[in-house]
Amino acid sequence: MPTTPESLVDDVEAETDEQVFLECAERFKLAESAESANRALALEDLEFRDGQQWPDDLYNMRKVQRRVTLVVNHTDTLVRRIVNNMREQRPRIKVHPVGDGADIETARVVSGLIRHIENLSNASVAYDTAGESAVDIGWGYARIVGEYIDENSFEQELKIKPIFNTLTCYIDPNAMLPDGSDMDWFIISDKMKRTEFKRRYPQEELEDWSYGAAGDNQREWLSKYDIRIAEYYRIKHKKDVLYRLSNGKTCLGSEWRRNGGAFELAGITRQTNPDGSFVSRGTERRQVQWFRLNGTKVVEKRDLRGHYIPVARCQGNVLNINGEVRRKGAIRNLKDPARQFNYWESAKTEKLALSSKAPWVGVEGQFDGHPEWDDANQKPYSVLKYKLILDAAGQVIEVPPPQRQAAVEVEAGFSEAASGAIKNLMMVAGMPHEPGQDTPGTVVSGVALRRRQAISDISHFQYYDNQTLFIRHLGSIALEQIPFYYSTERMQRIMGEDGVPQMVGLNQPVPDPSTGIIEIKNNMQVGRYDVVMDTGPGYETRRQEGAEAMIDLMKTPIAEPIVKTGADIVVRNMDFPGADDLADRLMPLNQQGLQKAVEGLPKQAQGIVTALMGQNQQLQQTVQQLQLEVKYGITKAHLAATTKAHDTEMRTQTTREDVATRAQTELEKAHIDRQTKLDVAEISAAGKLLDTHVHGRQEESAREHELKVAKAAEKTNGAGNG
Repeated sequence: MPTTPESLVDDVEAETDEQVFLECAERFKLAESAESANRALALEDLEFRDGQQWPDDLYNMRKVQRRVTLVVNHTDTLVRRIVNNMREQRPRIKVHPVGDGADIETARVVSGLIRHIENLSNASVAYDTAGESAVDIGWGYARIVGEYIDENSFEQELKIKPIFNTLTCYIDPNAMLPDGSDMDWFIISDKMKRTEFKRRYPQEELEDWSYGAAGDNQREWLSKYDIRIAEYYRIKHKKDVLYRLSNGKTCLGSEWRRNGGAFELAGITRQTNPDGSFVSRGTERRQVQWFRLNGTKVVEKRDLRGHYIPVARCQGNVLNINGEVRRKGAIRNLKDPARQFNYWESAKTEKLALSSKAPWVGVEGQFDGHPEWDDANQKPYSVLKYKLILDAAGQVIEVPPPQRQAAVEVEAGFSEAASGAIKNLMMVAGMPHEPGQDTPGTVVSGVALRRRQAISDISHFQYYDNQTLFIRHLGSIALEQIPFYYSTERMQRIMGEDGVPQMVGLNQPVPDPSTGIIEIKNNMQVGRYDVVMDTGPGYETRRQEGAEAMIDLMKTPIAEPIVKTGADIVVRNMDFPGADDLADRLMPLNQQGLQKAVEGLPKQAQGIVTALMGQNQQLQQTVQQLQLEVKYGITKAHLAATTKAHDTEMRTQTTREDVATRAQTELEKAHIDRQTKLDVAEISAAGKLLDTHVHGRQEESAREHELKVAKAAEKTNGAGNG
């Protein structure tokens, strides 16, 4: 039962309860008239899938004749294959920000909140039930309701509920969209224990809701333990005025009448035109209402938030002929080829059954006195005796013994007809390229088999596509109701796409560090968001594919950084027992994983863990310092003394190096001076020596000249004397 906070109930009803009851009854008759043909055929389809595949008149006649009526139920197998393919690739809801203060981070939280609602509701049951009903008969339903968390809480949770019997639902015939989002009313018949009814409504009579249609036969509901009731949703269109406010936003006239004073206190007024009139336009407000009825009156009612009736339709195949809407699933077209196959298999079986009962033929009187011959073609007697035929004289008449007729053979046409029937069945089912259709001995590659699977999936894609629209509409209903059911400050579990839960704070006031202004974090009442669908293989399938890719990466050079930064992600994607436990242990070993693990804790636990992490970091620094002291035998005092000694030694060394440098410089200078003086002395001595040599040569030349002059004088003197 959908419930809303009592404050949401409108005190002023536009119609009386008696009028609501009569309106519901009239609309029920309208839906019954519009759906009668589809409902009758839907019942036949469901019975056919269940195995009642022979027409009633033919089945009864063959039973009277004790003839074979086999049912080889391929239909259930083929339908189950379509349904299971839809389950394997179930669409997933995602939320995107659109405007009015929406942001990506809050959209992520809302997406996780919707996944939490799906997980809490076991929504896969609702999705699969409606999808399978669409494949069976052409349509199915699910709805969203609000329920209190427990008996001691004012907080409520949204839940997605299945509707197991589609034929207990009656929809507005003017709703043409596949998801039923354009419906103006909807009726569900249900039953409630009489004790529960009296506990809830002690002043009301135990009167059963008496209206019913095909598939919802009221005679089957009669019980001394239960009472039949009805739930009636409708949209009440209320005319209103839309005003533009001074802050740029809009406000309905009905809301302004209720809260105008609060707006004016906040300094917000209605904008005016140059002529002084308010900036406004006429509009129509959709008020969703819910009623519970017994057989005579309305026993409970609520006004619901949102624009949509919280019910979604999952559609199968639809055809509109001259205004008549015909709905059907996959079973309808499978009936004739399935019946054909059943007929030929029955005929072949019947023929083969007679082959072992070939009769014996003998002359009259041969079987007298031997009753075993009456069933000799059915029982394996070890000895069969027959009576000889005698003439009038008592002589034996030469006649052959009894002879058995040749066994009945099954003509080849029976097998060919059965093969043709199964081929027709597979063609109609949209699966003409199955491996069993290959010529014996033909080798088919894996790529070809995958392509065949893709062709079969395309043949049924309308069911998957319509289920996507159906789930999307449920997401839209949840999205517009979340601001009302999750409006208080609370710690709320959300679910990640990988199925890992996380605790986040909703509607939490947080001061801005720079301005000090209080802001609301994860505000569920601000912003416009939209629902988009993530289709294709489910997370589990993609997880397995991802695990294979990660294993391949482990064989490359980037394996080491992957293990250091994301070992938990690699292990979590593995498909073996304990993988998640091992991943949980590995996650805190890297900074990102540790932060994610902390975010998943309650707020109080986060504070405790953060404090412990700070203490742990200080202890680690202390341990590292002590390890250094132990390793190098250094205390703080020793370290200081060593540092001072090192400084003194450095200064002494510097002084020593300066003195040595100056001494070396002086030594080099003295050496240069000595060398220079020596060079000068050598040059001087060499000059003197050179001068001495020159002077000696001059003297020697003079002596030689004097000697020559003396010798010449002697010769002159000698000649004179002679």
